[in-house]
This record gives sequence, C-alpha cells and structure tokens, in this order.
Amino acid sequence: MKAVLLCAAMALPSIAQPTAHDILAAARAALGGSRITAIQSISVWGPDQRGGQAGEVALSMELTGKFLREQTSLANGGQITRMGLGEDGIGSVGGGMPGDDGGPALGLNVAEGLNGGDYWVKNAAGPAISSNTPEAAAAARKQAFVESFARYAIAFTLSPPVNFPVAFTYAGQVEAPGGMADAIEGKGPNGFLVHLFIDAKTHVPLMMNYLNGRQDVQLWLKNYKAEDGILLPHAMSWITDGNPTEEFQAQRFKINAKFPAGRFQK
Repeated sequence: MKAVLLCAAMALPSIAQPTAHDILAAARAALGGSRITAIQSISVWGPDQRGGQAGEVALSMELTGKFLREQTSLANGGQITRMGLGEDGIGSVGGGMPGDDGGPALGLNVAEGLNGGDYWVKNAAGPAISSNTPEAAAAARKQAFVESFARYAIAFTLSPPVNFPVAFTYAGQVEAPGGMADAIEGKGPNGFLVHLFIDAKTHVPLMMNYLNGRQDVQLWLKNYKAEDGILLPHAMSWITDGNPTEEFQAQRFKINAKFPAGRFQK
C-alpha cells in the first residue's frame, strides 16, 4: 500500500489553531479515555513478516523504562520452540514437533532488552554486544532500540516512556486517505523526532513518520480493536522510502501485565 500524507499545511489565519495538547486529549478520549492514561505496562504478541523472513514477535513493555523485544523465525522442521501468553505476560515456552498444536516450528532469532539504563541484545549464539564491540557501535544500537521503544509506546498509549520525555507541538492539518488528519510533531532526547498523524474526524492515530538514518519511514497503524476498553492497532505496517518492509499482526494484548522478576534482565 502506498499513501502519502503531506507534511505541512497552510492554515487560515482567521481560524484559531488547536494545540498538540488539544489533539492528543481528543485522541486519548477516542481510544479509551482514563483507561489509556492508566496503562503502566503492555505485552503483545503476533506474527511478523519482514522482507522474506516470517516469524513471530513478542513485545514486553513497562512504561517506567523497561522494554523487551523477542523475535522468533520459522524453521524448516525439527523441534518446535513456541512463545505463548501466560498470566504474567509473554514468555511461556512449549515444545513439540512440527504439526503439533501451536503452529510451525520456531527458533529464537534475537532478544533485545532495556532495563532502565541497562541495554543488552543476544541471539541463539549468545550476546551480540560484548567488551569487544566498539563503543560507538554499541551506543548507536542502544539509541536505536530506545527510540523504537518510544515509538511503540506512543503508538499504543499516545505517551512516551516516563524516562524519555517528548515535547509535542501542533503542525497543522494535512490530507490523508479518506479525509484530513491533524499532524503532531514530537521531539525528544538525542535528536529524536516523529510526526504523528491523527484522523481529524475519528481522532484515531493513522500513521507515524520518522527518519532511520537517511531513510524515510512510515509506520501505519490499522485494524483498531478494543482490548480492556482501549482501542489498539492490531496491524502495524512499515514503509521505508516508499517500499513495504515489515508487517506485524498483533494477536494478543495484555494491558497492565505483571511481569515476573528478572523479565527485562539479560
């Protein structure tokens, strides 16, 4: 899917402009009101397609500053390693053979975590960042992960993590598929910058636009469904420089999940 949102719009000087606070307040009311402002943690799981690689992604988030992204990939056979959603959030694992209940064989590809200021990443072979990793490379990878956490938090709750302040300003109304959208600009630490586009009629977020290096990325938020009285996007599509690059289908959400001790530690 290709769609274009103009990143600037001319406003009539005689019309009073809303503030980012006004737009975000209307959006939070549309998505769940006080329920969305009461979110402290989220877990979400579902299939993910990135390029030619199919797999599953599990996200565990505490908005105080903890984030875990686990990705599994489809295997060609052998033992199944499956991730499930337990009472304490995503993380329960079951075994079996291909064809057993639970779907095709999966193998852990990568787990990446943030526990306050402590960042780590590992794959099936072990830690991906060690004492031999150049300091600049490790810092850049951490910053990219922290910023992805902030974007997920904004997409799901319209607020950044507590320890990652973002200042929002109103950027005008723009054309969007099916009507008009209000554009909100968010600026945060270390040059963090996003543009959030919210449907002017329904007040539901439509798309987030940001740069990944020199690449222009559009994150489309679709298929909103209610979870515990909160409307959440169950389909997220990334389009990079005009080309689809990833599609995530959220199958299970748990709001205010209680994660076990050590969940975000290496």
